[in-house]
Amino acid sequence: MVGHNERQGIQACNPDSRGMTSASRSFTVVAAVIRNERGEVLLTKRPEGRHMAGLWEFPGGKLRAGEAPAQGLERELAEELDIAVEVGERITTASHSEPGLVIRLLFFAAAITGGRPRPQEGQAMAWVRPDDLESFPMPPADADLVRRLAAGGPT
Repeated sequence: MVGHNERQGIQACNPDSRGMTSASRSFTVVAAVIRNERGEVLLTKRPEGRHMAGLWEFPGGKLRAGEAPAQGLERELAEELDIAVEVGERITTASHSEPGLVIRLLFFAAAITGGRPRPQEGQAMAWVRPDDLESFPMPPADADLVRRLAAGGPT
């Protein structure tokens, strides 16, 4: 019935400019674990009006269609925090799903190579000791990485 769906204008699995598909509403998010000289980890708080507003997260954002993960993470951190970074190796991958939405998350180690983090979208920001990470409300998909970092895991 592919031809029938095409005649009705239904396009399953054709990503839009945000990397989302009309049928599944799925996309990939890249996020950075950035540490300062004291070993603290950078978190930002999701602003009101956004999905999961009020939760703290590792900074990053959605990949654009055709964008490489490192390139997307560099772009997102420049847009959100006005910093340049060197993206290191991938730490882990996670996923989050709820009705009508699937998010794939790619977490990378990253180091600031230019600028100082300054929130550009009105979001709160904090440098947090790894053993304090679990006291910050964060999205469920971040839980395993948070536990790993709090336990002194490598990044």
